[in-house]
Amino acid sequence: MAQNDDGTNGTILSNKSASNSMDFASLTSENESLLNVLVGCAMMALSSLCLAANLLVVKTIIMDKNLRRQNSYKFMLALCLVDCSQSVAHFITGFFTIDKSNFDQLLSKALGVIATPSYVFYAIITIVLAIHRLTVISSSVYLEELLFSPIGLWFLLPALVSLCFALALSSPWAAISYWPDQFSWAYDDSRPLSKWVQNVEEIIELGGIPLAGLIYAAIFFTIFYKRINGLVLRQTGTVAEVKVLIQAFVITIYCTVLNYFWHNSEWLLPNTKMAKCALNFMWIANAAVNPIIYFAVNAAIRQQIFAVFGSSPNLAQRNLNTNLAMGRNGIRLQNNFINSNS
Repeated sequence: MAQNDDGTNGTILSNKSASNSMDFASLTSENESLLNVLVGCAMMALSSLCLAANLLVVKTIIMDKNLRRQNSYKFMLALCLVDCSQSVAHFITGFFTIDKSNFDQLLSKALGVIATPSYVFYAIITIVLAIHRLTVISSSVYLEELLFSPIGLWFLLPALVSLCFALALSSPWAAISYWPDQFSWAYDDSRPLSKWVQNVEEIIELGGIPLAGLIYAAIFFTIFYKRINGLVLRQTGTVAEVKVLIQAFVITIYCTVLNYFWHNSEWLLPNTKMAKCALNFMWIANAAVNPIIYFAVNAAIRQQIFAVFGSSPNLAQRNLNTNLAMGRNGIRLQNNFINSNS
């Protein structure tokens, strides 16, 4: 089209182009806002489900004194409690995602102080749990009672390491925060100790979870060796062995994949918001791994849940009675991380 001498047509085209650009920018902004709402709501929904599942397991263990006094269920309780704390932090970041802001810097920093030390505790307690299972299968009752006594020294190491992370991240020199524009967490590199804290976390998580895998390999070798040689296991036979295998495989593999992708995402995954979002959802869903396995293969937990939801008082009492520990001359129920009554 020929331009008029007075330039009127050129002005009209310029105005139309500017208007189209504004409409496209507005549409893009609306799409991003809708995406933030969807992602934020999904984060809150998944976090709520994980929190509810873990609280159900926690309530079941606390209300049953026979479960509460067994080492295996103490581990279960510790894992569920740190999963609860992480789920609460992830739920709040769902609001951050919807609003596309962190609301308050102190709140954002506080969530980092909760979420990261909780996962560090989770990684370390997984190793301690693996050592406990190896002790149960391969050694005497005396050694298990010595290493995992009611005093709770097994709980002290992961608690102290987690506390150190919490203190470091609550200081002015290090911080990890949720970034709504990236749907992910990241350390604040402007603070002098952030990189150091991140490196220590990476060593613990990348080195710790495979270490637990090696211990589980020793467990399975012990089981295989004793079975082919006709030796007696302190576990309760084939059913218990399969349950240990399921629990070990799922926890170790899931956590290993999550940790390796999380700490090496820059060369394993594309540098996109959706890739980071997927990793964040993997972290949130990590809190559901233990409850799902407990519900699937643990008869004691299932019995208590059925007793809470609709079973008669007499049935609930019978279910409670089935969890009584057996004598030392028989199979010791307290040595089974997963109850064999399926």
